[in-house]
Amino acid sequence: MRSWLYVPADKEKALKEAGRSGADAIVLDMARAAKEEAKLRTRLVARDWLMSHRQQVTHSRPFARWVRIGPMSSPYWRGDLEAVLEGQPDGIMLAECTDTEEVKNLAAALYELESNIGIRANTTHIIPELGSNPVAALHLRPFAEELHQRVTGLTWDSAALARSLGARRMRGPGGLWTDPLAMVRAQVLLAAHAQGLQVLEAPFRDRRDEEGAIRSFNAARADGFTGMLAIHPSQIEGINAAFAPTSEEVAEAREVVGLFALNPHAEKVVFRGRHVGQRELAQAQALAGVA
Repeated sequence: MRSWLYVPADKEKALKEAGRSGADAIVLDMARAAKEEAKLRTRLVARDWLMSHRQQVTHSRPFARWVRIGPMSSPYWRGDLEAVLEGQPDGIMLAECTDTEEVKNLAAALYELESNIGIRANTTHIIPELGSNPVAALHLRPFAEELHQRVTGLTWDSAALARSLGARRMRGPGGLWTDPLAMVRAQVLLAAHAQGLQVLEAPFRDRRDEEGAIRSFNAARADGFTGMLAIHPSQIEGINAAFAPTSEEVAEAREVVGLFALNPHAEKVVFRGRHVGQRELAQAQALAGVA
């Protein structure tokens, strides 16, 4: 999935328009700061939206339904999770995730709630947002090792990290990330590819800078990200265009699929002078299916 649109769960107008954005995934943001008295209504609105969009009988193409909750240090994450899981979202994005233990705790809560609601176990996926503070940023290696089976992707939180550093900027000349943020970005990218997961670039936050946005979309695709988060529907078209497979990439993917079809029992095949395995086959199958 290429484009992931953050939508404030407390903004009903934005929720109504989200399905027409063209995004591959809509992420209801429950992690935004909100007054306690507003939480109940926000939970009801989010649950109702998820339930009403389970059967996507619309003129737009189908999209995945995700919810952003947390951080787990917050007193609200459990209540948010209980409310939205009734709508059976495709996955949960965990804000400000600090370590793999938090992922395990979220997975355990999901297992319990899925059982209570009658959802098939392990149906709800997880994408943790990493590197939101200096301590978390310096302990990313475990995410490149063993992760819970629910984890289908990784992303990072550039805004939270910048706030925790007291940074006055996130990007420097030419739109390049500043050094601390670039370091975290690279580690998250490497960890995801080490695990064979999706990896999502942090959103471009200056909606007035259209040229900078396009540069950031193209840079994310060129650097190996599989998708990118957006903070406004106006960014979706650019993200989808940047991450669209080229004809050469589709042709190469079809070649890989064809080689494995000729060698159905092979764990690896030789393709253009290199060995490719089952992970590359899965990626090629997904890419060939997009065409």
